[in-house]
Amino acid sequence: MKTLAARNGALDYAILFYLISFWGWCTETILFLVRWGKLADRGFLTLPFCAIYGTAVLAVHFLLGTPQKGRLAPLFDRASALPRGKKGAAQAGVFALYFLLACLPPALLELAVGVGFRSALHVRLWDYGYQKFQLFGSVSLSFTFLWGGLITLGMATAWEPLCEYVRSLPRTFKRAAVTSLTVCVLADLAFNLIYLLVTGRHLKLF
Repeated sequence: MKTLAARNGALDYAILFYLISFWGWCTETILFLVRWGKLADRGFLTLPFCAIYGTAVLAVHFLLGTPQKGRLAPLFDRASALPRGKKGAAQAGVFALYFLLACLPPALLELAVGVGFRSALHVRLWDYGYQKFQLFGSVSLSFTFLWGGLITLGMATAWEPLCEYVRSLPRTFKRAAVTSLTVCVLADLAFNLIYLLVTGRHLKLF
């Protein structure tokens, strides 16, 4: 399974991480606004990034790759070589297997981050306690399946074009962007940790 690191190094992964983390923040903010009719400051950072999104997607990339060209590629190739009557069902089976495997990294991340923040910092970033099938309020079966479905769809359709776009960016721009964003995010994280330790509560902008 080929990865970006073999050709372009860590800068590309950092750009992807920030893009997906920003997309995750925007998605959560919009969904919260549509569902509950009010703005909510999502995530722990003050900046518009939900790092768990970028981390989860990159974890699936490294562990599985895409459905067609990643670790399940031999199964996908065998399914594609079957007669027309069996081909569709076999390919659907490979995607179903990929979906189940893609559910695991985000679920484990949600469990670790949710329980970790609540236990160590007494901050509850999200709460699935209202759902029937949930664990410690940090992992929900329905949201785990939503994670798996979105990642499977994204990896099958958008991941490679997104990677190609990131590869095409000038290296000087990528270096400057990653350096600036990393400094800002680390400063943001330090500020929020200090604010939490001093005030005993998590800063929320709205």
